[in-house]
Amino acid sequence: MKSINAVAVGLGAVAGLLSMVFAGLIGLAVLWLGARAGIDTGDTITWAVLAVALFGGEHVAGYVAGRLVPPFFARMHGAVAALTVYAVVATFSLVAGSPAGPLTLGGFALVAAVIGHVAGAVGGRHGPSDQT
Repeated sequence: MKSINAVAVGLGAVAGLLSMVFAGLIGLAVLWLGARAGIDTGDTITWAVLAVALFGGEHVAGYVAGRLVPPFFARMHGAVAALTVYAVVATFSLVAGSPAGPLTLGGFALVAAVIGHVAGAVGGRHGPSDQT
């Protein structure tokens, strides 16, 4: 039985976390520019930026992990990498005092696994030049 490739999952998780930071910084810059221009952004836009950063980071993690392993294992590695990204984010959130309950955490973990599974499947599809 083949085990999980820790290098692929680790690289995927690091890529996902870095893309989350990048997306978050771009979102904060847009919010800051909107505030400087006098546009009332409100909480909805802030939550949208956070959601795009989180789900985008999980997608990038799943894609990178799926790309680094054979196609048969891509979906599993994508899901594990996305769950790793979510575990890091959830840990920091809980340490910072988030009131999220177990059902909320479990629901978002399921969403992360699905996003990583799909992204891993996309990343695992190698082009015609990759076929042997």
